[in-house]
Parts: sequence; structure tokens; C-alpha cells
Amino acid sequence: MRLLVKTLQAVLIVLALMMMIFLVLDGFNPTMNFLRNGITKGLLWTFSLLALADGVLVMGYVITGRLRTGKRKHKPAARGEE
Repeated sequence: MRLLVKTLQAVLIVLALMMMIFLVLDGFNPTMNFLRNGITKGLLWTFSLLALADGVLVMGYVITGRLRTGKRKHKPAARGEE
């Protein structure tokens, strides 16, 4: 399952970089229609759905305690201590 999350995050990084490059290229040459292209819209939908899936998986890992967040768990005090 960790391999799936790591692969998903790597794909998301690549898609995010692609979208940023398309945004910059569209700013320099708007006649190329990088952002109004059908392929770009499909990539944007893919990016959005994968980001949502990644968020749900990571949230599930944090809730179940499988992913360490760096926070320490509170240990209950022993009966004799207070």
C-alpha cells in the first residue's frame, strides 16, 4: 500500500509540473491554446482526481496511525502518580 501512495505522489508531482509549464507557456504564447486544449482538460481532471485520492489515502493512514506525523501520543498517568 505504501508503494501505491508513493507512486501516486510521484505522478501528482509530474502532473503539477506539467500544469505549471502549460500555464507559463500559455502566458508567453496564448495562440497555442495550452489551457483550452482537450488534452489539458483531461490532464487537469486526472490531476484533480489523483490529488483527491492521495488526500484520502494519506488521511486514512494518519487516522489509523500507520503514518507517523511526528507527534507523541499522550501516555496516561499511572494510578499512583499525579
